Amino acid sequence: MKKIKGFLLLSITLLIIPLFSITARAADEELWDSYEIPSSRQKELLLDKADLLTDDEETDLLELLESVSQKRQCNIVVLTVNDHSGPVQDYADDYFDYNGFGADYNDSGILFMLSMYDREWAISTSGEAIYAFTDYGQEELVDSMLPYLSDGDYYRAFETYAKMCDDYLESYENGSAIDVDNAYRSRGSGIKLLLISLLCGFGSALLPIFFMGSQLKTVHSKANASGYQSHQGLNMRSHEDRYVTTRVTHTPIPKDNDSSRSHSSGGSSIHTSSSGHSHGGSHGHF
Repeated sequence: MKKIKGFLLLSITLLIIPLFSITARAADEELWDSYEIPSSRQKELLLDKADLLTDDEETDLLELLESVSQKRQCNIVVLTVNDHSGPVQDYADDYFDYNGFGADYNDSGILFMLSMYDREWAISTSGEAIYAFTDYGQEELVDSMLPYLSDGDYYRAFETYAKMCDDYLESYENGSAIDVDNAYRSRGSGIKLLLISLLCGFGSALLPIFFMGSQLKTVHSKANASGYQSHQGLNMRSHEDRYVTTRVTHTPIPKDNDSSRSHSSGGSSIHTSSSGHSHGGSHGHF
């Protein structure tokens, strides 16, 4: 009888502990106070719940995020969690909305979220940032971060994110968002490419000149024409070119009829969050 009671007690304990853990984890996952959009921002631009950064890295990164956000009048947000409830895209949208990140700059902002349990990432954009960060632009943004994320260098990944956001917003302010017809080029890379092209051009032009100049060093001027006369005397020959006919061949250029090839039209996809707010965004795994 005691063995039966002990077995039942153990079974109940094993059932209760997971339920308690799930409840505790779910409460920790909801990183907002209520399901109402507040009139002011409730959290810092960086929240590292997964503890991926050192204290010094958090300080430096938060300073960078605040600087870019104020400069571009758009909240640049980073969130890391160990796990989350529901789809990662929905969670990112809700975290942005219910913590009032749209309150500072006329609703403009972008959030990058990492969830470590399933190694998921998500981007949520709002306001003008929806159009500054197009679908194609988000792909380039994440592609630049993925090598650092895969290596566990989270500080460099988030630093890259902040700096690229600065460049994206600058490009958008200048009337040309990063998109399929305007690929991203990091700041200063255009100047570097121009200098490299100029150096290559000068090199290609100067090398043949130096080569020809070196061959002419053996040539010396003569005082008279005797050095140029042939010992066989002067020989005049007549050459005649006669035009006969013309033949033209036409080869048609083959057309590309591959209908299976996909062509992106660019722009930003928009969806609605649980609050009824419009967002752009994307998500995936790393």
